[in-house]
Amino acid sequence: MIYMYVYPIEGFDRNIADDSLLKAYLNREGVEQYTLEEFTEALNDDVINPFALWVRAIDDKKDFYPISSVHIDDLKHSGFDVSTVTEDDMKMLADKLSDDYCEQLFWGSLEIIADAIGIPKQNASD
Repeated sequence: MIYMYVYPIEGFDRNIADDSLLKAYLNREGVEQYTLEEFTEALNDDVINPFALWVRAIDDKKDFYPISSVHIDDLKHSGFDVSTVTEDDMKMLADKLSDDYCEQLFWGSLEIIADAIGIPKQNASD
């Protein structure tokens, strides 16, 4: 899927490398991610100011590999009443789960697992 990344003119170079931009997005450094539909809606509704922002389209399948997802059935399985759960509720849940995972587990687990499967670290001089 192609996502639109929106980032402030002040504080970011227009030609920032994709990997640096995505890292800034993951670290919540002022970069926002939209689907194409969300982006056009935000533009049309004046939610974002295109004159203060850079915009970049990045295909997330290029360098990213999914590690998790959440489905309404996951809530059912955990005993929640999902009869009034909206898509916005699910998006908020996914966002909060993502934040929690990145803050608590991701980086530590990445290092342990990458080391365990034999991915070498760079030399300090690289």
